[in-house]
Amino acid sequence: MFVKRVWIEEESYADSDPVTDSADVLVEMDDGRLWQAHFVTPLYLQREMEVSLSVARDYHRALAPTPFLTMETPHIIVEDLDQDTIEDVVDNLVVLGIFESAFSICAADSELLLQQVEV
Repeated sequence: MFVKRVWIEEESYADSDPVTDSADVLVEMDDGRLWQAHFVTPLYLQREMEVSLSVARDYHRALAPTPFLTMETPHIIVEDLDQDTIEDVVDNLVVLGIFESAFSICAADSELLLQQVEV
């Protein structure tokens, strides 16, 4: 399995910061399959925990004022969201044989991509 292409979709606002934000990453492999994961920085995680604490404080009678964060989709924690950093992480995950445990396959998108190639 070889990486063909890596797309990084950073936050949509203009002042996106590669050290404090998050990004969705799509990886196309040489077999045409697309994989996705969400990359975040430690500062992004900290900010999200502070938001949960703020919300809990606003609803102090219903929620305990405790910072927390839940993650349902695959997340990869990186120091920054620079293209080189993300590509190096993707390559490392492939070499280590754990890429498929860190990324989720985009079944529908992969099928569409393969159909476009066949046409």
